[in-house]
Amino acid sequence: MVETIENILVYTVLLGSLYLLFSLGFSIICGVLRVFHMGYSMIFVVAVYSVWMLMNEFHFGLIPAILGMFVIQIILTLGVIYFPVVKRYSQQEELLLTALILIALIVQETANFFYPVTAGVNIPTTIKEGALNIGKVMVPLQMVFASAIAVVTTAVFVLFLLKTKIGLVIRAVSQNVESAQFMGASVGKVNALAMILSVIPPTICMLVIAPFWSIEPNVGDSLMMTAILVAILGGLGNIRGSIMASCIVGFLSASVSFWVNPRIMGLATLVTVLIVLIFRPEGIAKSESLW
Repeated sequence: MVETIENILVYTVLLGSLYLLFSLGFSIICGVLRVFHMGYSMIFVVAVYSVWMLMNEFHFGLIPAILGMFVIQIILTLGVIYFPVVKRYSQQEELLLTALILIALIVQETANFFYPVTAGVNIPTTIKEGALNIGKVMVPLQMVFASAIAVVTTAVFVLFLLKTKIGLVIRAVSQNVESAQFMGASVGKVNALAMILSVIPPTICMLVIAPFWSIEPNVGDSLMMTAILVAILGGLGNIRGSIMASCIVGFLSASVSFWVNPRIMGLATLVTVLIVLIFRPEGIAKSESLW
């Protein structure tokens, strides 16, 4: 019993921090652009398969491949997602959502064509091999590092939004677009910047979890589902709410996994989010601003 509780507490922290990193970019897009980014799954796919392509096909080293992958992410985000689709169809929600889903599927199918599951994609981003004993709980060191990186990344984003001039402008746009424009903010540039910033957390996430996560062309689907659930539970576009929601979802996943059956972790999360939304449709925190 004591060992089970220890497992639940440890994995609540580990899973919760990772879930937060999954959802952070999604919350930024919802909070600033007020767009339900149904193409968000492509970020996870591009992160893994771009690095592998640059290393495997073009013989880049790991660091140059990661830098090249970020360039590809930015090009796709601005050149394929933001300017042709989001900016153009922001007032046509059905068309916008359809286009974003189609883009994500195209990326997924492209990855599947060149690198099917049997291709054995392997991203060598292991920081340290082995395991760590936390009390009676043994956890992979890579997962501990991934959790720590998730916390640091979130802290950097929060400090950026709260303490910098650019962050202040982004929060102003997220609160009231018209007032921000009246005060001289360039909403178009802020939206483009927000799209770029939203790519960073899920990309970092994929790099650090790749050594212990199942990597295949459909990997973005489950990660995007988790991101959406955390963002909805926390209040769409509210990072503070997402932090709280990620802890709740992490605790729920760990509890169900160790006390019931790990196969119903996803089901338990879906049911919990649905129940919360029935009684509190706005989520834990009202989605009025990023913070």
